Amino acid sequence: MTHIRHSIRVAPLACAVAALMLAACSSGGSGSGSSPNPSPSDTTGVTPVGKVANGTGNTVVATGQAVSSLGSTLQNANIPGLSDQAKAGLGGTVDNAGKAVSDLGLGIQTGLGKMGQNPNPIGTTVASTGNVVTDLGQATVSAGSLVQGLGQGSGAPLAPITQPVGGGVQQIGQALIGGGTLLGSALSSGAVQQVTQQLSTAIVPVTTQVSGATQMIGDSTGLGGALNNLLGTVGGGVAGAGNTITGTGVPVVSNLGPVVTSLGTTVAAIGGVATTGGSAGSNPLGGLLGGVGGGTGGTNPLAPLTGLLGGVSAGSNPLAPVTGLLGGAAGGSNPLAPVTNLLSGATSAAGGASGSNPLAPVTNLLGGVGSLAH
Repeated sequence: MTHIRHSIRVAPLACAVAALMLAACSSGGSGSGSSPNPSPSDTTGVTPVGKVANGTGNTVVATGQAVSSLGSTLQNANIPGLSDQAKAGLGGTVDNAGKAVSDLGLGIQTGLGKMGQNPNPIGTTVASTGNVVTDLGQATVSAGSLVQGLGQGSGAPLAPITQPVGGGVQQIGQALIGGGTLLGSALSSGAVQQVTQQLSTAIVPVTTQVSGATQMIGDSTGLGGALNNLLGTVGGGVAGAGNTITGTGVPVVSNLGPVVTSLGTTVAAIGGVATTGGSAGSNPLGGLLGGVGGGTGGTNPLAPLTGLLGGVSAGSNPLAPVTGLLGGAAGGSNPLAPVTNLLSGATSAAGGASGSNPLAPVTNLLGGVGSLAH
């Protein structure tokens, strides 16, 4: 009889929670919950800074989706000591928390990530916070259900405590859901949109001018292309690692793959802020060091560095102690004599054995720097 009365109490509560969830989902088409009109993947006309923000938003979205996926896994997991309601509440809490993160990322992606395309990017991002609050409210309702579920099964003696506490938590969640709806509607209203429109009109041109000036400097010095190539290589590597993680198919772990992939794409997009599309050649560091040293370096990726050391060895040289030390290594009193002798010995040994010296590039580099220093 006690179990029947308990079921009677739980059933209306479950129905109420379901109704609230449906109501929140149905409110998704309102000002607070609807996804902004611009497509997240369309970057036509988007400024370089906007593309970086778009990539950042995409990374946040992927992170939220990974968290939500973990929530689904928890709901279906066999967790000893937890009733079905407790598991559903735990999974729902994590799932809805992930949705809050995803909605935050979507607001960034379709708002600030669309600078140059969206006429009011700040307004779009600000209005999306209503969704975030609503999702957090749903997570809180699920947390209340989790608390109540702890009073079932082996935890039945705790029911007099878990039932009212869980109910209180659910009421807080319901308030957050309603508050998120109202907040989204308010932030999407004409008055707030006018303010955010003015902010967008003032800020977006400034970021465009700054990024344009940065690209001009980067292209004129060659540093922009080098940085773009470097970040493109690094970002591509990270994105490739993310694809590999996704391809493992390992539960939970594979869900992190899109996060890593998106992060790599964002890193690559940062390079676009420094150049309009110039290239620094096949060696991303060669162009960068060549721009600093003033030489092309030929086929030796370290030539710009040795040229820099040689160029500054004349006249007043803040690196004189270093070049002097390296110069001393070529002859005279040499504090590095044990090292150079060791390298020379290794050279002779290697040359005598096979006629080919694997350390020759190192010894030649030291000798060349020493000669330049003199």
